[in-house]
This record gives sequence, C-alpha cells and structure tokens, in this order.
Amino acid sequence: MGDFSLRAARIQLGALIAALLIAIFIAIGITAGAFVLSFAVQRDLARQGTIPENLAWIFPVIVDSAIFGSTVAIVILSKLKMHRRDKYFYVAVAVAVVAISILGNAYHAFHSATVAQQAVAAGQSIGYTPLDPAVAAMIAVIPPVLVLAFTHGLGILIKATGIAYSDYKIEIDNAAASVGTVTTQSVVMRNETAVGAQHSLGVAETHDAPESAPHPSPSQQTRSSVDPEPSNQKAAEHAELEWFIATSDLPDAVKDTARRKLADPTLTWEMIAQTSNPPVATSTSWRRYEKFDTAARAAGFDNPPLIDMRASDVHFTDQLVTTT
Repeated sequence: MGDFSLRAARIQLGALIAALLIAIFIAIGITAGAFVLSFAVQRDLARQGTIPENLAWIFPVIVDSAIFGSTVAIVILSKLKMHRRDKYFYVAVAVAVVAISILGNAYHAFHSATVAQQAVAAGQSIGYTPLDPAVAAMIAVIPPVLVLAFTHGLGILIKATGIAYSDYKIEIDNAAASVGTVTTQSVVMRNETAVGAQHSLGVAETHDAPESAPHPSPSQQTRSSVDPEPSNQKAAEHAELEWFIATSDLPDAVKDTARRKLADPTLTWEMIAQTSNPPVATSTSWRRYEKFDTAARAAGFDNPPLIDMRASDVHFTDQLVTTT
C-alpha cells in the first residue's frame, strides 16, 4: 500500500509539472502577442498625447515592463513566507498596470472605430467595414485580460506543484522510515536470538554483585505479593495521560490511534489501520502511535500507563513479515 501511494504521488507530481510546462508555454505565447498589440496601441496613444515621436516608444515599454515585473514578483513571492501586505502590493501593482493597458486599448479601439465609421459615412473607402465602437473596445481588452488571467492561473499551478512535491517527499520519507524501522528491528531480534543461544549453550555473563544489596523484609515481601497496585492510582495515571492527549498539539489521527491502542493493547496495528477513517497502511498506524509515544515519554510518562513499545515493535515486525 505504501508503494502504491508512492507511485500515485510520483504520477501526480509528474502530471502537474507537465501541466505547468504547457501552461507556461501558452502563457508566454499569449503574453508575447498581447505585448506586441499593446505596444503598438500604447505608442500610438503616446503620440496622440503629444509625446515626441522619437520618445513615444518609452511609454509602452514602461507599462509592459511593469506588467512583466509585477508578474514575476507575484510568482516568486507566492513561494516565500512573507507578510500578505507585501505580496498584495505587487498584486495591486499588476492589477493597476493591466487596468491602464485595458483602458488604453479600449479607448484607442473605440476612437479608431469612431473615426473609421465617420470616414465610411463620408463616402471614403477604407477597405473594411468598421465595427461598432463599443464592440471594438470590447475586443481590444481581451489580450490584456487574458494576460492577467493566465498570470493568476500560473501562480495557482505553481502552488499545486509545490504541494504535490511536498506530498511526494512525505511518501519517500515514510517509505525510508519504514525500511529503517524494519531493519533495526531485525537487528534487535537477531541480537536477542544470539543471546538466547548463548544462554542455552551455557555461556552466561558474570556480573559483580554489589557489596551491600538491599533485601526486602519478609513483611515487605508478603505485602508486595499480596497487595496489588491500587486501582485509583492506575485511574489517576490514565486520567493524566488522557489529559495530555487532549491538550497536546498532536494531529487528530495520532490522538485517535493512541486512544484506541491504550484502551485495548491487544489491537494489532493492522486492525487499527483497517478501522481508521479513512483506512490507512499498517505502517502508518504504527508510526502514528510512535509519534504519540515519543511525545508522551518526553512529557514524563512511562510504562505503564504507556504500552511496552519493544514488544509492540516485535509484533509489528511479525506482521510485516507475514504480509510480505
């Protein structure tokens, strides 16, 4: 199941990268065409605005460069953790500059269509039938509007690609962690088997006994063998552990796994994984409890009320061996 998730994440990442590349090529083509058309229109507007002929080209360069620069800034800042006010500044600049381009194109098309209609009405032949000025203005604003739309869509695709890459990295890390855990558990089991074999062959380690080892008195031995651990102490320990789970910053899925395993330690990781909502891989349920166990032990809890992770790990390894 983990391999399937890894392949799915890899396919998703590849598909999004392919879609991003296609969108970039389309956006470059649309932007280039819009810039060419907008450049000619804005240069003509600059001449009509009494800007000298040899300097009229500077006006469209300023407007188009502002659109390009703000677009690049929006794409870059979308991947950085910055204050929203700084990001929205370039968004506002892009919208304002594109609005200038839209209004300039609309005014130029409306004015040109009006002049053409007047020429046709005067009996002149201009080689084509001019559109209504309002329709001509609506057509003229299409290129800059598409530039703004594709800029926003490109940012969305880049964010989606980043999310897909993060999911892919998580799947890789989970797969590596599972392999490392199984390897470590196998080494521990081999070491325990070797120690057992040494004891069976009569090879035992010798340890120096302490000079004064304390011995419990008969009354203490009798009391410890007869009196069980008070039930109210167990209840208090479980209550403290439940309070820790409820107030911790652990994810809800981790908390649910911890509560279920603590309530019934006989539940296997496979049973917990299959009854989760939604169902997950067996290794995922084990990693969720391991995350809780690490946090709980760091907070000062021990066995009990926590379960013995060594025995649980050996059982988890047996499950993996059985499933493979």
